[in-house]
Amino acid sequence: MINRNIIKSIIAIFIFLSLSLTGFSYTQSLRVSLLTQDPGDEMYAYFGHTALRIKDDSLRIDLVYNYGTFDFNTPNFYLKFLRGDLDYCLSIDDFDYFVYASYETKRTIHEQELLLTFEEKVEIAQLLETCYTTDARYYRYDFLKNNCATKIRDIIEDATGNRIDFNKSSYSGKTFRELLEPFVAKNYWINFGINLGMGMETDKLASPSDYMFLPIYIHDFFESSDFAKDSFVLLNASPEAKSGFNYSYLSPWIIVLVLIGLSFWSKSRKIILYIICIAFGLTGILLLFLDLYSLHAAIGNNLNTLCTLPAFLILFFRKKKLNEYFKITYITIIALFIALQGVLPQSI
Repeated sequence: MINRNIIKSIIAIFIFLSLSLTGFSYTQSLRVSLLTQDPGDEMYAYFGHTALRIKDDSLRIDLVYNYGTFDFNTPNFYLKFLRGDLDYCLSIDDFDYFVYASYETKRTIHEQELLLTFEEKVEIAQLLETCYTTDARYYRYDFLKNNCATKIRDIIEDATGNRIDFNKSSYSGKTFRELLEPFVAKNYWINFGINLGMGMETDKLASPSDYMFLPIYIHDFFESSDFAKDSFVLLNASPEAKSGFNYSYLSPWIIVLVLIGLSFWSKSRKIILYIICIAFGLTGILLLFLDLYSLHAAIGNNLNTLCTLPAFLILFFRKKKLNEYFKITYITIIALFIALQGVLPQSI
């Protein structure tokens, strides 16, 4: 059974496209709002979401423009995503369907009506309309520089002739990695994996405009400006915060304690060494592969490769004396990386 909200969405978009072809004009009741979704539980929703609502009561238009759409049916989807040549696109949803989908996925929505001139509101609507009906609808996704939030930022700046300039915000002093930390901190292994896989680019200081790659900063920019009405909760759908101890941060220590405990048993000591070296080495191969294969700027030039890949060599040095020298050298390298944290161009 097809959900009636989906039917309404299809009808609304059909009416909108029909009006577009007949060259309709927006009326003075036109409103443009920024919609900000809270982070969700799924990995793709960890960082929140941004969209624009275009509403004209006189024309019975109430649509949401969303740059965060991708097609799971794209051939070689995961390889394309990993490589960084996966195209995202602008989509249009009926407002009621957008709210319904947010409710189903437990994503609270905040709305801020933008205080723009009528001409600026029309320009935003027309830029979105033109984008949707041309090849510009598709764009090459880049997590840090070109995503659903930065596209909205650019549309607003273009439509207002840079009267609204996000680079004039007060945001400063943080790297991309530091900006991401609060969003991934709720799960140790996701936090660990993202920090391990991201290279030097994420340790560069973000410009005020760069902060807008995360939806919350666009929201907060408008909240502290005169360019929008106060934010209000349009839909309160977030699940209750989980209370109690976060076991994801206990699990790595359990693993370490088990390995330390087993290392006191001489029969298992060499097996543990092999397990650790294989784990480090395979991680190094993965990071090297990503560095060479992926087009994502955030993944390239990763110094973590130098901390992990050499571990494999311990398994191949058969001469005991040479092997011991290499172990000492490798441990020294890792110690230097840790000691030089404040000097290296990347957080290890």
